[in-house]
Amino acid sequence: MKKLLLSGFMAIAMVVGVNAQKSGYDPVKAPFGHGEDSVNCRLNLSLMQTSAKAEAYDSALKPWMDVYENCPASSKNIYIYGPRIFKALYGTATDAAKKKEYLDKTLEIYDTRLKYFGEDDARGTILAYKVYDYMELMGEKTDQSVVYQWLGEAINEMKGNMSPLDAYSYYMVASLSQYLNDNSKKDQYLKDYFTVVGYVDLAIAQAKSANDQANADYLGMVKDGIVKGFVNSGAGDCKTLTEYYADQVEPNKANKEFLNEVINALGSVGCSETDLYFTASEYLYHLEPSAGAAIGLANKSLRDKDYETALKYYEQAAELETDKSKASDYMMQLAGIFSNQRNFAKAREAANDALNYNPANGEAYILIAQLYASSANNIFSEPEKAGLVYLAAVDKLQKARAVDPSVAAKANSLINRYSAAFMDTETAFMMGFKAGESVFIPGWIGENTTIRLR
Repeated sequence: MKKLLLSGFMAIAMVVGVNAQKSGYDPVKAPFGHGEDSVNCRLNLSLMQTSAKAEAYDSALKPWMDVYENCPASSKNIYIYGPRIFKALYGTATDAAKKKEYLDKTLEIYDTRLKYFGEDDARGTILAYKVYDYMELMGEKTDQSVVYQWLGEAINEMKGNMSPLDAYSYYMVASLSQYLNDNSKKDQYLKDYFTVVGYVDLAIAQAKSANDQANADYLGMVKDGIVKGFVNSGAGDCKTLTEYYADQVEPNKANKEFLNEVINALGSVGCSETDLYFTASEYLYHLEPSAGAAIGLANKSLRDKDYETALKYYEQAAELETDKSKASDYMMQLAGIFSNQRNFAKAREAANDALNYNPANGEAYILIAQLYASSANNIFSEPEKAGLVYLAAVDKLQKARAVDPSVAAKANSLINRYSAAFMDTETAFMMGFKAGESVFIPGWIGENTTIRLR
């Protein structure tokens, strides 16, 4: 008990005291001090580190206090172990005033670290660690305006190089929280959203270029969370974003970065068929053809029922897209358009193009199967042979579930339905077909399949 009381008294003295460095201390030329001071500094550093590593924070407190006060530039470990010591004291304290003192000291340590070791780690990283400790100690009482201010400084300084990576998420949670509590801050939240998503996109690109797929994937999850929060916030509906950007597109028609922001923002809330979206896409396409701009012009062409031009832009979008999955999706959109027009051959061609970009796109195989089934009664002159077309459709469905397990349930459902339309044994016998034989499906399908009977 005496030891605990002594530790507590020393902690309080440390918290309320001021740095009382000895006269003549030079943090640059003599970070450990001179003579006996240097010996004491090294000894206390060793004692502090040994105790802190063993999580014996009561024992680590006194030597930590000594080095923090007398040789604060001697070791970065002072600032690594210091927060751990005071967080432990915070956790055991029952008096509100003491808890606040320990909290304040924990945060102060990060400020001192910036003073003496600000060149070792990025300022934004140290600020983020400070925020994390603040949130850990405050829990449900965390003031999101504090998080917003400190992380805002960090992220706006580090942009696409922020570390730790989840700082982007915490910052946007704080920004969203302020908007939800005060709707007059909508414009600020919108600005924060577009700025941070841009930084995350940059960070993802940098991770990929460095072959760091793990961080690229993690950042992708961070971005997904930010986007979901934005979409669900109510701040980012089509009407609001259109009004927000309406007067900004024309003055920025030569600003590629801004036009990309507009297209991505409107697209993220399903607002990709508005005049503003088309205008921004056209400006961007003429400045620098990109997948996003090409898709915008494709959508405009569809609205105008100019299908030939739409086809051209969809194909260009897929070619310009660096993400093969997205390129595949673009071709699937085109395939869907042709399917609705009952141009089955063109729809299959687009679906096959989608598979060229992403061989694991099960939806492409499913669409082709549905195209085959839709034309089953028009391939052969004899209606009894329609069941043969369903064989080819089921072939595609089996391929779909083989390459893409996520579509297995949908594929199985269609397999059950189409299999019921296979030629029956009696009809097959009458027409000279045998199970297991190869048969050619003519017309626009033009494929061989193996006969199965029901």
